[in-house]
Amino acid sequence: SLTITRAVVLGATKMTVYNEIKDSLKRSQDAPEISKRPSSLQLAVPGSYGWKDSDYAKYGHASGPSTFERLGLVFSTSVVTGLAVTTTTSAFTNARTHMMSNPGKYTGMLACMADVVRTLGPLGLYRGFMAQWARFGPYATVQFIVWEQLRFMCGLPGI
Repeated sequence: SLTITRAVVLGATKMTVYNEIKDSLKRSQDAPEISKRPSSLQLAVPGSYGWKDSDYAKYGHASGPSTFERLGLVFSTSVVTGLAVTTTTSAFTNARTHMMSNPGKYTGMLACMADVVRTLGPLGLYRGFMAQWARFGPYATVQFIVWEQLRFMCGLPGI
């Protein structure tokens, strides 16, 4: 069903993007492994690498993060994750809304999405994007800050 598809896309996007962005921001020029060093693009963008987390030694950082640095990393990563979740689920959210407001009109999710593209254009799948992001952005931010803080308080490594 459409709700299950949307939930799978949401969950997979949320964890994958969060982990990848967080790992990317933690990269350091002093990292022992080449894979933990910033890319040439990251080197050109100030602030896109060198963030610290509980696994600071793995990334070549000399010291652990302050509370401000740790929470800053989680906050930044969460905002990007909320944006990615919104981008990947918006089309499904809009299709679900069209199907619920027009019962019996569509034979399924793909037929609904095709009709939206046909009548409103491809951007019709992303109508209401800012409202959806206003929901997912704070949701992802609060969720990850709470998870990370609880893990930290329990002595567990970050996600």
